Amino acid sequence: MKNKKLVVVLTAVGLLGTSAVVGAADLTQKVSGLLRHDIKVSVNGSTYSSLEPVYIDGKAYLPLRDTANALGYELKWSQQGKQFDLQSKGQGQGEVDEKLLHLSGVVISAKADNDLVSLEVQGKSQNDGVDYMILKADKDTVVVDETGAAKLAKDIKPGTHVTADYGPIVALSFPGQSHAAKIVVGPERLIKEDTVSAIEKTDAGWSVQLGSAEGDAAASSVILNVDANTLVVSPSGEPIKLEDVKKGAKIRAYYGPATTKSIPPQSAAELLVVIPEQAPTQP
Repeated sequence: MKNKKLVVVLTAVGLLGTSAVVGAADLTQKVSGLLRHDIKVSVNGSTYSSLEPVYIDGKAYLPLRDTANALGYELKWSQQGKQFDLQSKGQGQGEVDEKLLHLSGVVISAKADNDLVSLEVQGKSQNDGVDYMILKADKDTVVVDETGAAKLAKDIKPGTHVTADYGPIVALSFPGQSHAAKIVVGPERLIKEDTVSAIEKTDAGWSVQLGSAEGDAAASSVILNVDANTLVVSPSGEPIKLEDVKKGAKIRAYYGPATTKSIPPQSAAELLVVIPEQAPTQP
């Protein structure tokens, strides 16, 4: 029965108040349908004049190719297999996708200007190197969460972990700027900017305590677990070795959101931005 319906949909234009014969290799059935010009079909609020339904036995049928286009698919026909295949537009265009660059990191700042959103992101590139970009998200940018649900770029906040495909054109500025083709929105990290009160090497990497380690003030500090996945950079994106970071240094940390219930709490750090000391002003 599915084959019958499929062929009827494709011959909908010829069914206006007439009888038609449709068939497959070993299946033929005569049907009669009515093309309804007075019924409109919309997809996500957009009306398509080509989607005029044909009613057969009380059921509405739509032309398959026009329906596929309206839903963002391409229609492919296999003569050998006698079947239709719906593919997402752009699928199979690997050469285009391969030119896109990839970035996984944390949003440092976000600015919305009408329909254009600028996201300043520090993170790692596809080859695991340091990357520092301003991504431009507009109406053509696909924005989803990690489950695939649609999101709005303007709702992305500083501290949010994102994975982005961008480019292939990148402006020769610092940081670089490029159009984001797709952004996958991850969890919102906690943000804390404070001085280092303790730092030590561990079996897994490093332990860095931000905030006072003494007295009642220790409750508001945090111990950050730093491993090979943690990015440690300067505000301009240059990599920094934790061996060179001393007590008293100021760090802006992006971590969590999960933390232990200990005092002080502990959490895994994704990004540490080491803020240089300001030179004293001249009198």
